[in-house]
Amino acid sequence: MLEKIYDKYDFDQDYEVYKYGQQVLIFNSIVNIFMFILGLCLHEGLMTLVWMLAFSGLRINLGGYHCDSPVKCFFTSNIVYLISILTYQYLSNYFLVFLFILFVLLLVMSKYFKYLNKKAKLTMCIEVICLLIPKINMIIVLTLIENIINYLMTAKEKVNS
Repeated sequence: MLEKIYDKYDFDQDYEVYKYGQQVLIFNSIVNIFMFILGLCLHEGLMTLVWMLAFSGLRINLGGYHCDSPVKCFFTSNIVYLISILTYQYLSNYFLVFLFILFVLLLVMSKYFKYLNKKAKLTMCIEVICLLIPKINMIIVLTLIENIINYLMTAKEKVNS
């Protein structure tokens, strides 16, 4: 199917790039659909959407660790999501503890702020402001914590490159 499209529009030079982009798009769609189905099974469809938007919005701009295979990526992504949604369901009463953890991580990360792009800084600011929204603040805290840990796993590599 891809070959017909590429032949029609003469993408000869960039065929591999477009093919890779479509593979990534299809894979990410599968991961997100699976997460959403999992969220529906846990009766957390809306919070799943909030988590996906908050996590992905920051992850795209902040970067961080990447798995070396699609299978590892699929399982890691879904485990991180599952931990988040179960934490939201069962540990929401400990919001202040998670807020403190976020504060400590932000202090650790502060030495890397100068290396962040403007979109990453803006996204983080928006998500910190979203902490004021009672229904979603726990999910936002969790996505910020996860993304900061993810970023810190590769921060030294980014600074040195």
